[in-house]
This record gives sequence, C-alpha cells and structure tokens, in this order.
Amino acid sequence: MTRPMMVVAPLLLLSSLAAAAEPQPLSLRDAVNYALQHSPDLRLSRMEIERREGLAASAGALRWPQLDLAADAARSSLQHGYPAGTVPSQLRYDTTLYSASADLKWLLWDFDKTGLELAATRERVEAARAIADRRQQEIVFETARLYLQTLAYGDLAAAAEARVKSLQSLLDRTNQLVEAGRAVPVDALKIHTRLAQVESDLATLGSGRRSSLSALASVMGLDGDLPKLASSEASGDSPEPSGAESDLLAQANASRPELRAQDYEIRASSESGDAIRKSAWPRIDLRASVIRYGSNNPVGFPQLIGSLLPGLSSTSPPPSGGASDWVVGVHASFSLFDGGKRDGQFRSAQAQLEQARVTRELLQLRITREVRTALADLESAEARVRSLRDSVTESERVLHDERLKFEAGRSVVNFVLDAESALLTNQSLLSQALRSVSTATLALDLSLGRIDIDRLPKP
Repeated sequence: MTRPMMVVAPLLLLSSLAAAAEPQPLSLRDAVNYALQHSPDLRLSRMEIERREGLAASAGALRWPQLDLAADAARSSLQHGYPAGTVPSQLRYDTTLYSASADLKWLLWDFDKTGLELAATRERVEAARAIADRRQQEIVFETARLYLQTLAYGDLAAAAEARVKSLQSLLDRTNQLVEAGRAVPVDALKIHTRLAQVESDLATLGSGRRSSLSALASVMGLDGDLPKLASSEASGDSPEPSGAESDLLAQANASRPELRAQDYEIRASSESGDAIRKSAWPRIDLRASVIRYGSNNPVGFPQLIGSLLPGLSSTSPPPSGGASDWVVGVHASFSLFDGGKRDGQFRSAQAQLEQARVTRELLQLRITREVRTALADLESAEARVRSLRDSVTESERVLHDERLKFEAGRSVVNFVLDAESALLTNQSLLSQALRSVSTATLALDLSLGRIDIDRLPKP
C-alpha cells in the first residue's frame, strides 16, 4: 500500500462509520407504520374487539352443557334421613350430614332465544372490527397530514431563509452604494427593517414546526423526540378522481367501514328485540345430578324403630355412612308474570333499533358531505398551485429587474423590498398549496374509505 493510501484509508473508514452511526431520516411510510403499531387509539379499538368477543363467548356458552360441583355439611338438633325419598331399608339418619354433588344442566329448547342473543353479540363484534378498520384509516390520514404539515413548515422556513440571504446580499450592495454616494443611508435602514421582519417570521415558523412535531409524535404513540424527517419536494401532482361525483359517492357508501359497522348494529338491535320476545315462551332444560351422601354415626330405619319401640328387636347391622343417588329429568320453566320487565326491555330494544337506523342515515349524509368537501378542496388546491406557479415566476422576474434598476440608480429601494415581499409571499403560498394537494388527495381517499399505506405520497 502506498503512503497516500495509508493516510486516506483510515479517513474513509472513519467517515463511513460516522455515516452509519447517524440515524436514518424518518420517512412518511415509516411514521405511518410506527403509528399503526403503537397508536393508543388503535390499541383501544382492539381491546374493544376483545371485550365484545368475550361477551360473544359468554353468550355462546349457554348453548353448551353446564356442569357444577357442590358440597354441603350441616348439623341439626333432630336426625334427618338420607337419601331423601328412598325406601325405608335404604334410609339412614343422623344429625350431621355431608353431601357432594355434580349437577349437569343442558338447554334443550328455548325457541331460539339464546341463538338470537348469540347472533346479536357476534354482530356487535363485527361492528367493533369495522370501527377499528376506520380508526386505522384515520390514524394513517392524521399521521400523514401532520407529517406533510411539518414538511410544509420546513418549506416555508427554507423560502424565508432564501429571502434572508437575498436581503443580506441587497444590504451589502446598498452599503456599497451608500459609501459611493449613490444611495442614502435610509435605504439600508429599510432593508434592515425588512430583514428583521423576515427573521421574526422564521422564529414563528420554527415554533409552529415544533408544535406540529409534537402533535405527530402524539398521534404515532411515540413518547420521546422524533428523529429527523425525510424531506421531499411536493410535486403538486395528484391522481385524477376515478369517476364522476355520483360514482365516488356510491364507492364511499360501499367502502366506508362505519356504514358496515352501523349495519351490524342495526341487525344486532333487531335480533336483541326478537330474543326479548322469545323470552315469553317456555324454556326446556335437561338436568342430571349425581349425589354422594355421608354422615358420622348413621342409624338405619330398623335401628331407629327399635330405639322407639324397645319391644321390637332388630338384628339388622348398622348401615354404612355413605350413600349415592342420581337424578335425570327434564325441567320446563315459563314466566307467567314479571311485573312489566319484559315489556320495558322490548321497548328499550325497539328504541335502540330506531336510534341505530337514524344514526346510519345521519352517517350517510355526513359521508356525502365529506366526499363533496374533499373533492372541492382538491380542485381548489390544484387551481391554487397552477395560479401560484405563474405568480412565483413573475415575482422572480420583477425582483430581478427591480434590483438591476436599483443598482443602476433608476429605482428606489422600496420597489425592491416590495418585490422581495411579493416573492416571499408567493413562494410561501405555493409551498402550502403544493402540500395541500397531497393532503386533499389523502382526505378524498379517507372520505372514500380506501386510504392505506400504499396510497401515501411517494417520497
């Protein structure tokens, strides 16, 4: 290795290591991906799905056999016989009784009341999933909007910094003209004043950018400082809306998750009302029990009779303390009078059903308004971009001409400062309009219910 290479190689290695150690700028897609994984709002939506799935599991469990275990221990002043209802030769008596049982209960028929309740809970689970899908779309839009807003602040700051450099150059040239006696000192003072105004605007833009970054971190669920955002130039290009306004409205009505969620809620309310009506019909259950009895000092029926009638002797041995029994049967129940409870529940369910229908109607009207508003905003943003591009070009030409006239002594500094101000204003408005095209496109996708990470603006 030559001596120059021996010197340059370590420097190249250090520079490459330093570049690798620098954190990569946060792209728009990276920000959205992080938000989808860490957003507290999305976690709440997922927890609501799990809660409703738990309710559905509880409702479905009623259709399966229910098995319970029970144990009792009791002491009485009088002797009690067990197992109850058996023949005298099987009876045992004692003042201390123990029992252990396994009870099986299985719903045979309730005129589909339980099935309707289960269907209603499942519809509400699907409603929660649809709401979570919509919340995910909103997180994608809000993250992208704040990201683009932050970049817009950067665009405005860059335009202001360019004007600062231009004004500083103009100030230096004016000072030279003052020294040469070709300009008056008040011209330099006017430039100083305008320069201070632009620097004040820069400070305001910095404050707004920090606020925007804070809002972006909050939406993403990031507790800490955001890394540097990957800057990109706004093109102002947007895909043409596919179809007429009526077609877009039909697409929104077919795609918006909130409408699907409300349809699920309507069906759930209807099925809940049907389940309440079915509760007026009988319920039939299969019941089976296995019982084991025991006592400390059992006395059989012959020994009990012998103790009561001493003249009768009994040669039967005392029974053992343990005895088992089982019962299998069908149980039917019918609610004859409930004091108006069922009627109140049915009225409440009907009101809830009507509320769900009205809510869907209001939601459809809101979706129509959102689609039309998004279309209008997109058209307005595109028109502003076309107009402001021409204004920026004209302002640059005017500023160039005014500076040449001022340096040649054929104009005054006021005209130059006015041209500088006009150019800065037009550049700022153009930057905002370019970013607003991307935001309006995303807003249209959101109103149509088709926004996702693949439709984000390209870096």
